[in-house]
Amino acid sequence: MQRGFKAKAERISNQFRTELGLEYHEPLCGFKLANHLEIEVISPEILGLNNKELDVLLGNNSTSSGWSALTMTDCNNQKLIIHNTRTSIARQQSDIMHELAHIICEHKIVVPEGVILPSYMRYYDKFQESEAEYLGSCLQLPRECLVWAITIGNMSKREIATNYSASLQMVNYRINTTGISRQLKYIKA
Repeated sequence: MQRGFKAKAERISNQFRTELGLEYHEPLCGFKLANHLEIEVISPEILGLNNKELDVLLGNNSTSSGWSALTMTDCNNQKLIIHNTRTSIARQQSDIMHELAHIICEHKIVVPEGVILPSYMRYYDKFQESEAEYLGSCLQLPRECLVWAITIGNMSKREIATNYSASLQMVNYRINTTGISRQLKYIKA
C-alpha cells in the first residue's frame, strides 16, 4: 500500500458514515453503502441458473461456499456486485465492503499477458487487493468504532463482531492492524 493509505481509508470510512447520517461509532451496512453509491448488489439466484448450477457456484450448503463476490460492469456501464448469499451475514458484509473498496479506489482490471479471463471475471494485482482488503475492513470496522466499542461500549470481541456484523477474525484483524491492542492494555476476549 502507498504511504498514507491506511489513514486515508479511515477518513473515507468516516466520510461515508457522515454522508449516511451515522455516528462515527455506528455500524455501516454494506448494502446501504452500495445503495448510497448507486451500485446494485444482486444475488446469483436471479441470473436464471438451475439449482445444480447454483450449488456448483455457491456451494451446496451453509458450510461449503463457492466464491464470495465479484464486481461487474453492466451493459449501461454501471458497476454491480454479485455476492454469495449462502455465506454468513458477517462474510457477506465483508465481501461487499471488499468489492466496494475496489470501486471506491477505482481499481482497474489488468490482465497479465497470456491470461484469458471471461468478461465477467476480474483480476486485481496484489497491490490493489491489499488496498481493497484494508479499505473494506476499515469500512466495516473503522479504528474509531473499535476504540469506542472497547472503551465506551465496554464490548468484548464477540460483542463487537455481533454489533458490526463482522466475523471474530475480522475483529481480531482490525484490532491488530490498527495498533489498538498496543494502545489499550486490556481487551476482553
